Parts: sequence; C-alpha cells; structure tokens
Amino acid sequence: MIYTVAISELSENKLFLYTSQENIDLGERVIVNFRKKKTAGYVVAKSETLRRLLEDELISTFLEGQEILSSGQLDKILERTDFVSFIDQARIRGYLNASKNYQYPIGRLFDISFPQSFDKYFTLYVESTSPLFKFEKMKFEDFKKISKYKEYIANGLVKVYRDFESKAPRPRKDKDEYISLSLSPSEIVKFKLTGKQSTVVNYLLIRRNASIDEILKDLEDSGIDRNVIIQLKNKGIVKISEGLEEAETTEEFEIQKKLTTEQLEISRKVVGNSKHEKHLVFGPTGSGKTEVYLEVMRTALNLGSVLYLVPEISLTEQTIARIKEKFPEIRLAVYHSYQTDSKKVEIWAKAVKGEIDVLVGPRSALFVPLKNLKLVIVDEEHDDGYYNNSEPYYDIHKILQHMPVTVIYGSATPHLETYKFAKEGMYNFHMLSKRFNVELPDVEIVDLRKEKMATTSISAKLHDEILETINNGRISLIFTRRKGFSRVQCAVCGYFVKCDNCDVALTYHADKEKLKCHICGVEKELTNTCPVCSSSMFVDKGTGTEKVERELRTLFPGKSVGRIDAEIIDTPAKMKEILEALREGRFDIVAGTKMITKGLDIYRIGLIGIADIDALINYPDVNAPLRTFQTLVQVIGRAGRKEKGKALIQTYNPENPVIVYASAQDVVGYYERELLLRKELNYPPFADVVHVMYANQSAEIAGETIDAVVEEIYKTDEFIEILGPSEHPIFKAQNKFRYQFFVKTHKPEKILRIISQEKTKYPGDWIVRVNPPEI
Repeated sequence: MIYTVAISELSENKLFLYTSQENIDLGERVIVNFRKKKTAGYVVAKSETLRRLLEDELISTFLEGQEILSSGQLDKILERTDFVSFIDQARIRGYLNASKNYQYPIGRLFDISFPQSFDKYFTLYVESTSPLFKFEKMKFEDFKKISKYKEYIANGLVKVYRDFESKAPRPRKDKDEYISLSLSPSEIVKFKLTGKQSTVVNYLLIRRNASIDEILKDLEDSGIDRNVIIQLKNKGIVKISEGLEEAETTEEFEIQKKLTTEQLEISRKVVGNSKHEKHLVFGPTGSGKTEVYLEVMRTALNLGSVLYLVPEISLTEQTIARIKEKFPEIRLAVYHSYQTDSKKVEIWAKAVKGEIDVLVGPRSALFVPLKNLKLVIVDEEHDDGYYNNSEPYYDIHKILQHMPVTVIYGSATPHLETYKFAKEGMYNFHMLSKRFNVELPDVEIVDLRKEKMATTSISAKLHDEILETINNGRISLIFTRRKGFSRVQCAVCGYFVKCDNCDVALTYHADKEKLKCHICGVEKELTNTCPVCSSSMFVDKGTGTEKVERELRTLFPGKSVGRIDAEIIDTPAKMKEILEALREGRFDIVAGTKMITKGLDIYRIGLIGIADIDALINYPDVNAPLRTFQTLVQVIGRAGRKEKGKALIQTYNPENPVIVYASAQDVVGYYERELLLRKELNYPPFADVVHVMYANQSAEIAGETIDAVVEEIYKTDEFIEILGPSEHPIFKAQNKFRYQFFVKTHKPEKILRIISQEKTKYPGDWIVRVNPPEI
C-alpha cells in the first residue's frame, strides 16, 4: 500500500510518498525517514497503486515539482504511533483544501490538532484479542520486544490503543459536605456579589455540584475559603448538604427565554437546512444573536457536538455561563492556551471519545477533533483574533469554508468577505433588525475643533456626561486607541503633521523630541506653525489609557477609576477579575482599549466615551478605516444593554465617513460604500492580497533577494498588481533588515507556489501571508 504523508513541523506545504504492508488509517500518526532523520508525520491519503494516488487532483497538487519514484523505490513507514486515527476524513480533506488554496503548511495544521504533550500523558498499550494468544495487558514498548510482534498486529491477534481512561474520582466519605446552587442564574444576577462569591457561582454553573473540599482545592488560587461559601449560603444562593444525591438541584433552571419572531424565524431556517451550509447572523449589538445560536444548538446537540468559537480567551467565561444557563445538563468544556498541558490533553481526549457536547474556545479550539461535530458557531466573527498572525499563518474562515459542517458566523459588524458572500447568496443571510428589548444608544459627535477641553484628552462635554452618568449610578467606559501612542496635530484646523514620503501621520517621540515616520524612518523637528492655517496651536494628542486614567482621576477625585488594556489584562484570570468588578459596580469609570469592544455585556454601563479615534482612521493600512468603523460600532454597542445608553465620539474630523456611518450605526451603508471602493482598487474581498516579507542580516542581500522573487512573479500572468518591493515599516528588527511586497491576485495558490519555490533558493527569514489583518 502507498501512503501520502504530511511531515510534522515542516514549514513547506508539501506531501511525501511512503509504503507499508500494514493497513494504516487516514489521519494516523506515523514515524518515517525524512531528510535522513526519523520524523513524525500524518497519513492523509492511501492507495494500492501510485497511479491512483496521482490521479487525485488535490493530492497531486502537493506533489507537484517533486521527483516521483516508483513504488519499489519509496521509503517504508517505520512505525505507527497510535494504531488508530483521531482525525476523520472530512477534516483531513478540509485541511488539504485550505492548504492548497492558501499554502498553509499542511503538516503544521495537523500538529496543532494534537496537544503538544499528548505522548507524555497517554501510554500505548497492547491487549490480546484471540484465545490462541493469551497474555496480560502490557505497554507497547515491552510488546515490541517480541520478535513477531508486527505479525501479531497484522493478523488481528492483538489490539493496540492509547489509554484514554479518565482518572476516576476519589472515593467520597459518608459525611462529606456538598454544595449546589439553590437559585437559577436569572435569580442570582439580582444579587450584588463579591469577586470571590462570583467565582464560586460560576464554578457551580458549570459543575452543578461539588464537595466543599473539592471546590476549595480547585479554587485555591482564587483565594476561596469556607467563609465565602457560608456567605453564599446565608444569601440563599447555595445550599450545603450531606451526600451527593441530596446536593443535586431539584429546581429546574430557567432554560428558555422567549424569543422574538425574528429570532425564531432565523433559528428555524438554520435548523431546517440539512446541508452543511454557512450562515451569517447579522444584527445590531444587543439584538439577541446569542439567543439564536443557543436555539440552533438545541437541535444540533440532539445530533452530535457543537464548537463555539470566541475571538478572545477572556470571553470564554461569560459564554460558558450563557450556555450553561440554557443547557444545564450538557457536557461542556473549554480549550485554550492558558490551560496546563495536562488539562489540554484531558479535554482533547474527552473530545475525541465523544464525551464533550459543547467545546468553547478561541481559534485553536477549531483544531480539536471533536467527535461527531455538527455545528460551529463563530461569535464576533469579524475579529482579527481569528487570524493566526504567527507560524503557522491561517484564517479560520478559510479552513471552515472547506469543512463539511454547518457554520454560523455572527457579528454586528461582519467580516467584509462574509458579508459579501452572504449578500451574493454563497452564505445564508439572516438579519436581526433591532436590539432586544432596548433601543440603541444615542450617539453624539463632539467636534474638538470647537469644543472646550477639560483636559488634553477629555472634552468639557464628555466630562459633563461622565458626571451625569455617575450621578445616575451607572458606569462610563472611555475608549482610547492604545497605550503610549501620540501624534502632533493642529488644535485649530485638525491638520496632522505628515511624512512627505509616505503621507501618514508622524509619531512624536518624547525622548528625542522629534517626529518620526514609522514607514520610511524619516525624522523631522517639531514645527511651531501649521502650514494650513498658520496657527501655533500645535498639541500632543497622545491619549493612551494610562494618560486618560490619570486625567480621569484628576477630574473625578474620590471616584473609582479602572483601566482595561493589554498591559494589565494579560491573563484570563485578570480579565475575569475586572469583569466581576464591573458587574458589581465597583468602578465608576473605566478607560480601555479595543479589549472593551469584545463582547462586553455589562448592564450597568450607561455611557461610552470615545476619547480619540482619528489616528486609527489615519493609520497607514488599507483595512484601517474598516477596522476603525467596526471598533466604533462595537464599542458604542457596549452602552445601554438593559436601559438606553449614550455614546460620545470626540474627533477633529466629524465629516469622515467612518464617523458619520458609525454614529448612525449604519453598518449596511458603510459596507456598501467600502465594497465599491475595494472593487475599484482590487482589494479583498474582490481579490486576494499575498504579503511577502524577507529578512536578512545584510540589508543588501535582503533587497536583492526580494527583487529576485518579485522578478519571478512578473514572469507569470497570475497577478493583478504588485505593490513594492519596499522597506518594511520597521526596517530593522532583531538586527535583521526587512523588505516586503504585496501581490493582488485572483489565483493565490499559483502565486504562493512560485514564492514557495523561490524560498528554497534563498536562506533567511520569510513571512508569507494571505489577506493579513493589516495590509
């Protein structure tokens, strides 16, 4: 038998041929000789003849350019690793198709389908299956010492398997005390809980019940002690009893909210479609998209398992709570990079065995081979978090396109390609027209050319609105684009000091007291006169979160001011802590970056203030205006989730289409405008853009190499336009010099194949991405 194998940890997108007398399943891990080393690999295709393998158009694409030896000359597969496949054929073909079209290295996709510490935690065992060949269960390593062990396997006299048995729970004492919830989630939210109390409640929403010893051990790192449990008991939220049966909650949780006619209709349309189609659920923030997902899940769970993807790990907690409220009895699990190796392997093993009904996680969870997967939900699907911007580069949208499974993409501001596909009928288009039980926030644009300022970042108008919100007992969120970024701008006419070469805003560096272009590197002295209006009112408009936080503390002494940005929220636990503080009303004002736009559902938020948005719109990136529009709509949507809220946008350019359409919450209008512009310029989603970057310790070699590759592409007719080559915006990084170019094309697979061939000629650091978030 001839087998096609994807090589583990190989950056090249290629397959290789091997032979074996054994019948190896597709998806199995194997050991082969590759480039004179024993290497792990994955079987992706097989056939009795080489000719039939090469007749498979998909497989032959990966073999193109290789010397095809006769079957008698092929190397043999040295070992089978698991003697069983954990990846089904549909997923294998999905990986192959995505890799073919976008040159995702096929072996690396299989690598991330297995936990890194897989072999460390589960042992390979052998058991007899024949009365003629009796022996005790033994480790495979010991079994291999038998001279004819391969014959015994081939003749079916033994079975070889990974020991995936979960650890049995420790025996419980007769007098163990058990804790369980006494109230439904909808009743619990009426209580004002401390952070530690909320942690215990969230634990029980997932586990339903546990012994007190067990919960104290599991939550030890959160500082949970017996006093926290007693406090919850005194509030009537939990009950403590002896014996597991008595601890089971007898009261049914509220699992069904009354859906609107729109929500029911969309749910029925998705469920009624028996094909493995893709769906876009599109509607304003707070319009009840999650309720649609949950209603569709009700049917999907009767047929198999569900994968629920979120863009950030920090969103897993609130997603789990919503799912557990709806389906308290399902087997629910979370999978993400912050988990320990042992925990990830445990979840993975349960998924493979079919012991998980719903798996929640960020993009990496897509690669967990859930048994009998029937539905994938991609929440906030527009988010850049679904693009893996490091090796191996991939976009989960592209992988899901080729997987035979029903997919629901959901967002108030969809990925532009998803919107286009839905509009043109490639995906099913479902629209929710309004918010659920509450109106969208009122939005007011504050023209900073005319408005008085309370501080350099906070206008007098925003100050007054924050004060009124505090007096009403609600929270204000103040959004700023990032920490530690500043620009110089005319306070009279709004003119940006720009680079003459790149036409982008220059950045002010306080240490050198100079303006610098982050594209070409040119530096300028700080000017004192505006070339447009001759004003000398030049100001540093840096509005990072730290600066805004300090200004808010000065403006509102005695009030509780918090901050949400990547510097202080670097783990799920910290995000969980600040979300609990927001829910409990322990903050009056919070300054935050884009992190506050990601699914934050806090009913106490009454005001959204956008302190600084202009620099995001003017960022030197084709996708910057669209990304800024999406951010604005999402952050505005955080206000008034239970009662109508308000949003203020501070800007020096109130006529900018991004701000005009966002303030009106007119997503369709802006998207139609953006699609017209992109069609004219041949940008995604009307063409693909391949970004290529090369780095070398020699600037001369780097420049010559990138020129040579571009020259090869010019010899073909597979491109629409080539932008560059040019120096990378950050030309020197880690003592290497970087050059880049962009190729617009309708056939990315052909361009990528040329680049792949050229990469083998020139050693150095290569980055090749298709439709990256920043262009």
